[in-house]
Amino acid sequence: MKAAGLLAASLLCASATAAAAQTPFYQGKVLTLLINYGVGGNADTEARVYQRHLARHIAGKPDIIIQNAPGAGGFTAMNMLGLGINIKPDGLTAGYFTTSAIAPLIDDPALRVRMNDFAIIGGARGWNMVYARKDIVPGGLQKPEDFIKAKAIYLAGYSRASSHDTRLRLAMEIFGLPYTVVTGFPGTAQINKAMLQNEVNLSGSSLPGYMTQVMPQLMQTGVGVPLFQYPVVGADGKPAGNPALEKFGMDSMDKVYERAFGKPPSGPKWDALLLMSDIATQMQRGLMLPKAAPPAAVDALRTAFDELRKDAAFIDDYKKVTSEEPDLVPGKDLLPLFERIDKVDPAIKKVLRDSIGND
Repeated sequence: MKAAGLLAASLLCASATAAAAQTPFYQGKVLTLLINYGVGGNADTEARVYQRHLARHIAGKPDIIIQNAPGAGGFTAMNMLGLGINIKPDGLTAGYFTTSAIAPLIDDPALRVRMNDFAIIGGARGWNMVYARKDIVPGGLQKPEDFIKAKAIYLAGYSRASSHDTRLRLAMEIFGLPYTVVTGFPGTAQINKAMLQNEVNLSGSSLPGYMTQVMPQLMQTGVGVPLFQYPVVGADGKPAGNPALEKFGMDSMDKVYERAFGKPPSGPKWDALLLMSDIATQMQRGLMLPKAAPPAAVDALRTAFDELRKDAAFIDDYKKVTSEEPDLVPGKDLLPLFERIDKVDPAIKKVLRDSIGND
């Protein structure tokens, strides 16, 4: 009887263990998407599309909620998740972050974590462009290259050390233009409000934010004009723009520069800007968990992310909201990008450090 009792207990224990193993990690749980910019910004707008579609691809179908934690050019939320500040690495909080192309390149102390401190679920490529108030030059801007006549440029940014601000500063310096930085804005919506009020007259945006906010608020009202898109490194090693944007008349920065000065841009600042733009375009957004998150959570989200890439309903909703098709990249495909960041040319690192004032 004693042996039979032990056998029964063992069978019950094994049955309970098997049942637990078969229970999806996220079943009956709530997954929080932590966004590193404010409500109404580009990342927030996109994250809410993920919120509507991601759960049905996650085993257990958890509820998904959004938590915005703007600040320090997006670093506040990244530090919170990576360092476990008021967040447990239990797999129940994932970051949907606008990633910084400059902070890891220069070892910026404001970003206290590195990409290797996260379990990367996946990323999204994305293009960025620069726009201005039409009256940035006397008489109104007619052609993008005419903005080199501007005498008073007030560019709007998020934080001095952000990729957004650094690219804008480098671009103005490459064009040889005087500028004043007005930084600390929490998101695109606030920048556009300031531009409408003529408090700033130049800024940049990712393509979704440009199509959903800049276009209706500034372009269609006649207040703003597009200037250029940031290029990437093409297959031939030369600057390349997004052909779809070029069809709409938005050329890459190098082409606008060449029309203005009769020669292509060159020099250390141009090399640094091109590298930053290439990295930022390859992974504009990243979906990630803390590195110490349970493997079951990581596996469940990676599987869901891969399935989401083929989800017609998600793609249609994303296009409806952002006016572009999502370009999602599996986490494993982003590893070469991180290796590239770790091997950056010291001369380029110095340019970037000098630009933000880091010694």
